[in-house]
Amino acid sequence: MKILVIGLSNLGDALLTYPALNALWKAYPEGEFHMLASPRTWELFAGDPRVKKLWVWDKKAGPLSHLRLIPHLCRERFGLVVDFRNSLIPLFMPWARRTPILRGSLPNDLHRAQAHLDLVTALGVRPVPGPFPIPFGAEEERQVEIWLEPGRRPVVVVPGARSHLKRWGTEKFAALADRLVERFQVQILLVGEEAEGPIAEQVRRAMKQPVTDLVGRTSIRELAALLAKVPLMITNDSACLHAAELMGVPSVAIFGPTDERKYGPRNPRSVVLRKNLSCSPCERATCFRAHECMGWLEMDDVYLAAARILDGK
Repeated sequence: MKILVIGLSNLGDALLTYPALNALWKAYPEGEFHMLASPRTWELFAGDPRVKKLWVWDKKAGPLSHLRLIPHLCRERFGLVVDFRNSLIPLFMPWARRTPILRGSLPNDLHRAQAHLDLVTALGVRPVPGPFPIPFGAEEERQVEIWLEPGRRPVVVVPGARSHLKRWGTEKFAALADRLVERFQVQILLVGEEAEGPIAEQVRRAMKQPVTDLVGRTSIRELAALLAKVPLMITNDSACLHAAELMGVPSVAIFGPTDERKYGPRNPRSVVLRKNLSCSPCERATCFRAHECMGWLEMDDVYLAAARILDGK
């Protein structure tokens, strides 16, 4: 049976569908999976042996481009359509079994990974236990070995995030990283998207200890291979956080305007740090105050949480 999965546009959101995707792959081991992916998520699924074909759906391309794609999809005669995007695309495939169209809003306290899983379990698909590692190969492992320093535990630090409101201070990240190197002799590796390069540069310049800057230099599979080697990630609410979750890596996750009940780590060893303010989480694109939810979180609080994980507590 041919199965069309309509994926989400942003990498972090797409990573949150991985538990549901793993359940689908387990339920239909002989299924021919087609993935409708955005340019930002293409890399996540390209080369994955569980995905037979990738289709590009660029929301910036315009409605005419989208309409031209629909007949090509219909000719595939999919038997099942799983739509994580809650789009109108399944309406053009009335013969197919499909997830509900035009679904309502989700509860505020429902984790988005669970919401995606609920969508497929409603089709009779059974959930499978995690973790759900992102596949990588020997080439990615060799590259990671080049980056790592022998004899030092690597700690991944993610100082960026797509929204500036979700970013903790770069000077605090730098002070935290220095303190971890001094106390635990770890290797600090900065990771993130290419656009976050200036943020990483600010951290690097403020640090006194050596740091390995990989921001904008890792593919998603290289990041997965790196995470397979690390005992800890310290991060804002970001796509890297969700990647660490899939790889089973404990994290210290710094949250402010976004709701950790929806997007936070679920690894029992992970820690979410946030300031309990009346305005947080606001889930807004603009802060009408002084960004206290991130600014008031002290470096000592983050250090203590990280130290407990590195000490194995």
